[in-house]
This record gives sequence, structure tokens and C-alpha cells, in this order.
Amino acid sequence: MTRHITLGHVIPETAIPLAVLGDSNSHSYQDRISFPLGSGLRGGDFQSRTFQWTEVLARLRGDFFDPGPWVTWGHRPRVATWRERLGLGATRAPEKQDYLFNFANSGADCRGLMEGGTQQAPRLVALMNEQPARWQQGVVVIRIGMAVLSQTAFLDRLAQDPQAADAQQVIGQCVDRIGQAVTLIRHHHPSTHIVLVGIFNDAHDPLSADQWRDRQALDHIDRGLDVFDNALKRLASATARISFFDERAHFARYWGSRDADGRPAYRTVKVGSRLEVRNALGDSPDHAFIADDHWGLVGNVLWAQALTVHLREVAGVQVKPITDPEVKGFIEALL
Repeated sequence: MTRHITLGHVIPETAIPLAVLGDSNSHSYQDRISFPLGSGLRGGDFQSRTFQWTEVLARLRGDFFDPGPWVTWGHRPRVATWRERLGLGATRAPEKQDYLFNFANSGADCRGLMEGGTQQAPRLVALMNEQPARWQQGVVVIRIGMAVLSQTAFLDRLAQDPQAADAQQVIGQCVDRIGQAVTLIRHHHPSTHIVLVGIFNDAHDPLSADQWRDRQALDHIDRGLDVFDNALKRLASATARISFFDERAHFARYWGSRDADGRPAYRTVKVGSRLEVRNALGDSPDHAFIADDHWGLVGNVLWAQALTVHLREVAGVQVKPITDPEVKGFIEALL
């Protein structure tokens, strides 16, 4: 097995290969092709020290996980499709700077898992097929859906009726495509563990603070999104080596929710004695979300920590969970 260097250290042969299918929540922030320095994206002036969750794992658990080498790789979707038709091998679309096994791309919706120009799952599986023995102990995280299920019009529809046929059709289509991706991975790599990440309720996004200030409307949104999560839970319970990660419960654990009247009543997350993180938008680390409305540094570090706990305690993956002192030390070193 060939070793490679990521972040200046050699990835050990025993490291667990880690792949990602998803959207902008899992697209590395340090990608200088998609998010050039000075663009104001992914942290603005703080971009070089605002890390997305796979970037956190690579720094804190690089001896346990192998997301692949950091590479500039891929092609425009149309070019990628023609290359495959010509038998030129697996690729990624679109081109980006990221870890080799990270196929998440900003703007991706559930359709992109199996279809269109990105075809994340088929292209990942083609790459996994090059080292099938290694992926017997591998992990694939599927975290997708926000491109459609976070839209204001969609949440408005759920707020009116959580069982609205048009909204539930959208959810059903997304779940079906996740199921297709799972089936494809499982067919080629039956021992690879798959983590299915539930959907975040974007009513808790700071940009939504003035909307749905009504407890019934908020309850309706949660009930509508339960259909998505419950479908993933059923898939996980019915299939070996698949687990469900509860995204909404994770957010509530740290930042809480709204009050009984639907008004924002979020907690502040404290990191050591120097940092208090509000559920607000801004590029500095004291905001849960960066200015372009993606998770900030602290949110991503806590998510990476929760994933390591999930993999150890739920999935049985032999990884050392990220500890609270490590969270504190990592964040404070970047302040």
C-alpha cells in the first residue's frame, strides 16, 4: 500500500480511508480554486484559519483517518463525462483543491449524487475500486440535502402543512437518491461503513431569525423534516454497517433552540475562557456561521468531534474521539 503525505506528515498504512459525498457543508474551505483568497468567501479575512470539518479531522486525527492527499483534481462536468466515455478513468467534477476522497461540491443537490455532471457516488466508487481491500475498513459520509431543503419557500410550505404533497415529493426524491448511492457503494464495497447525516433545520440559521416566529409553524417544519430523517434511520437500521447521525440534535445540544413563542433563545457556546460563540453570522470565530452562511470554525470543530464520537460509539470504528481539551487547544491556537 502506498503511503502519501498530507499536511506535512505521512499518513500511516493503518489509517482508515474516509470519503465524503455532499454539498458546501463538506467542501473544504481552503480550496483556492473555488474560494480564492480575497474573494470574501469561506471566512473572508479569516479564511486561512477557518476550517471545514474534514480539514479539522485531517489536523486532529490524521493518524486515524486518511481523506486522501490534498490535490488539485477534476474537470468541468462535461469534460469529466466525455473522459469517462472514452475510458480515461475516474475523475471528479468540478475541479477543486481538496482531499482526494472528498467529492462534495458547493451547490450540490441530491440529484448530483448519482446523476448530472457531478455523479459523486459513481465516481467515488470508481476510485474506491482501485483499492477494494483497503476500503473494507473505510468510511463514507453522506451529508447532503441543504441545497433544496433549506430554501425559504420550501420551509414555508412545511410551516403551513408538514405533509404537503409537493414538499414531501421533494424530500422523497432526495431520500431515493441517497438510497441509490448507498446501494451502489454497498454493492461494490459491502464492508465499508456509511454514515447518513440527517438534515439541519434552517429555521435556526441566523438569516431566518425574523421568520416563523410561531411555535406551530416551527413544529410543522420539524415534523416535515422528520420524514427525511426517519427515512434515513430506516435505511440505517435495515442495512448492516450504516449509521444515522442526527444533525438537528447536534445543533440543539450546543446552541439550543427558540422559545415557546418562536423567538430566538439560543445559548452561547463557550470555548475556554477566551471565546463565546453566538448563533450569529460573521467571519470572526465568535460567530457560529461565517458571513457567507456556512458553518464557522467552532461549528466545524464541534461537528468533527461529534463525528469521531459517533464513529466510535455507534459505528464501532476504532478511532480515538476528539477530546474537549483538544477542541479548546485547536481553536485557541487559531484565535
